[in-house]
Amino acid sequence: MRAHRGRRLTRPGALVFGEIVRRHRTRLLMTQEELAEKAGLSVRHIRHIESGRVAAPRAGTVRLLAQAFRLTDTDRTAFEMAAHAAEDRIATAVRQHAAPPPAQIRPAQLPAPVSGFAGRAAQLLALDAAEGPVVLVVGTGGVGKTTPILHWAHQSAERFPDGQLHVNLLGFDPSRAPVDPTDVLHGFLDALGVAGPQIPATQQGRAALYRSLLNRRRMLIVLDNASDADQVRPLLPGNHACRVLVSSRDSLTGLIVSDSASVLPLSPMEVAEARELLGLRLGHRRVAAEPTSVDRLIDRCDGLPIALALVAARLATNPTATVGGLTAEIDDPARTLDGLTIGDARTDIRAVFSWSYRVLSRPAARLFRLLGVHPGPDVSVDAAASLAGFETPAVRTWLAELARCHLVREHRPGRYELHDLLRAYAAELASTEETAQDRADALRRILDHYVHIAAAAAGLLLPHRDEVVVPDRQPRVVRVRLENRDAAMDWFTAEHQVLLAVLEIATLPEFDAYVDPWCQSFVAFASLRGHWQEELRGHRAALTVAHRRGDAARQARGHLGIAVVHSRLTEAETAERHFRLALDAYEKVGDLIGAGHVYSNLARIQDADGRHDDALRLAEEALRRYTAADHRPFRARALSGVGWYQAKIGDREGALRSGIEALALLREIGDRDGEAATLDTLGYAYSQAGDHSKAVVHYQQAATVHHDMGDRYNEALVLSHIGDSERELGKTEEARVTWTAALEILLDLNHQDAEGLRLRLAALN
Repeated sequence: MRAHRGRRLTRPGALVFGEIVRRHRTRLLMTQEELAEKAGLSVRHIRHIESGRVAAPRAGTVRLLAQAFRLTDTDRTAFEMAAHAAEDRIATAVRQHAAPPPAQIRPAQLPAPVSGFAGRAAQLLALDAAEGPVVLVVGTGGVGKTTPILHWAHQSAERFPDGQLHVNLLGFDPSRAPVDPTDVLHGFLDALGVAGPQIPATQQGRAALYRSLLNRRRMLIVLDNASDADQVRPLLPGNHACRVLVSSRDSLTGLIVSDSASVLPLSPMEVAEARELLGLRLGHRRVAAEPTSVDRLIDRCDGLPIALALVAARLATNPTATVGGLTAEIDDPARTLDGLTIGDARTDIRAVFSWSYRVLSRPAARLFRLLGVHPGPDVSVDAAASLAGFETPAVRTWLAELARCHLVREHRPGRYELHDLLRAYAAELASTEETAQDRADALRRILDHYVHIAAAAAGLLLPHRDEVVVPDRQPRVVRVRLENRDAAMDWFTAEHQVLLAVLEIATLPEFDAYVDPWCQSFVAFASLRGHWQEELRGHRAALTVAHRRGDAARQARGHLGIAVVHSRLTEAETAERHFRLALDAYEKVGDLIGAGHVYSNLARIQDADGRHDDALRLAEEALRRYTAADHRPFRARALSGVGWYQAKIGDREGALRSGIEALALLREIGDRDGEAATLDTLGYAYSQAGDHSKAVVHYQQAATVHHDMGDRYNEALVLSHIGDSERELGKTEEARVTWTAALEILLDLNHQDAEGLRLRLAALN
């Protein structure tokens, strides 16, 4: 449970109009419910208008309100003009904010280029000369689409001074579903500097923000291995100064029609190009010595670069072998693996794969098979060690052997990936050469590996939370120690896509004990980076497992998790329904702490709707349950929440009393996040009491804690509060400096709250 947060920066103009609505309502002695009924609007909409959450009501809403207030002539005109003025001020601020921030982040996401690149001269020239912002590089599996794209991208980096974005969309991976473009947009926005909680929840919202950020930039976007046009469209920037390179086995004709994409088809290598590739890897003298055998070998590999690379790797590691001898071996039917079918490549290519596989050492061959069982898109050395059940140094040696044979690729330092054809081949080998028990044991070890590290990482990110309970560690699972909070965040970021794949495996009945700890751990990462939909996926999986097991306590936790995510997505009705289901389940099993969590979250919903009295009542219910459970950290946070709601209803003495007690407890247990929120509450209470000097002191302490924790948004929020109090103290120049500092942070985060600070600063002039 996160502590409450301080006041959001209210949109300018909206607050002015909201105050006008409130004054008219109170003049007529009407409640919000009565106004809603008379105007034919929802009570929630009235609350949002008065609180400023609705920035500029529609013209129809303004007319209904004017009729409900019985405004005529001059008063009606002034009322409607106030609404229009609010809309105009916001539009102006948005236009000003649309300009790119002065210090842009320049992402550089391209993977390392493949060494020994050869051929494809005509295709590289075609990429140079391509017209239009979108180029489709299409061709069969294994034909080598990624390699020339990355080669051209690195060679052409100077043409795109604002950086490069890259993603593998996994469009044709044999063991995993294609990547959802909504998730890709989250990653792109994060790379462009948008703070996680400020990333929109929907695909449409993310795509709109993505296009806005790229509007005036020259960037290269590489969308590798796309499944279809629908996966690509949301990722197109809409700016012709950007170049988008898309690779796919699909022809993607929809993009040709709707987005005027140009097409660059890739065929297998010509014989001359293939000879060049082999010459670079083996030496041109060696290739020239056996021209007939070389051409036969190229034919047997169907000119596919992936097969040629495997062949070259084997010959390079065995200088005494001849090309003719290798060709004869591949030609021998007794040495092929019958019955293998992988995608759309020819049977001869399976022979090449099998020949490369057979020369591996026994432990490296077993590791290769098990990599076909691993659920994620890539694997670290430590994870591979857990998968194989061996010590890390030995596994690092075997991975190097696989890399030398071009069966895996170290695409980032310490992280290895397989081409999807090779992954499918490895998986089929695992199904025939590993027992079902061996495969299950490997999967259980890898689940243990990720879930145990995730639990430790979550504890570093949110240390005030209860420890995540994980299944007993399996034998031969590598222990990985994360030193600090930064290391925990780096680990989550690196393993993000792997963890999503792990969840799919964990939902199987034989592994479902891992789902609950997965959810409890992932929420720490999601809450800081804004991965709400992915977190929701985990909570739903946990709820399914809980129902399957008839576990009421886990059902309660699943409903609570779902409710919290929906409340963040401002889907209040769905959130409240799941909160009620969670509360019923918690009370059924007698879980006081869980019930306290529900009441705390319900209080936030009421507070957001302007029902501060109801929010205080619910917060006090949460406090009672945490106190009865003798849970000091949650009791301290709940007490801080009570103080916030007391301040909101005008009980300043109560707010100060609760806040001071909560602050002492939070400092005692070392909950710095809760400490900062409570200092902000105390600052607000002092400002409400008119003691702006004390308010500034507490706000400054809160800002320092946020700064130390790297929480830039809340640092900006508290700085804005300091500026408010400085202005009240008549310290106009100090307020200008403070608000400017807050504005710089918000601009750097590309946050919508920047518009309010712009107008405050303008008002000082």
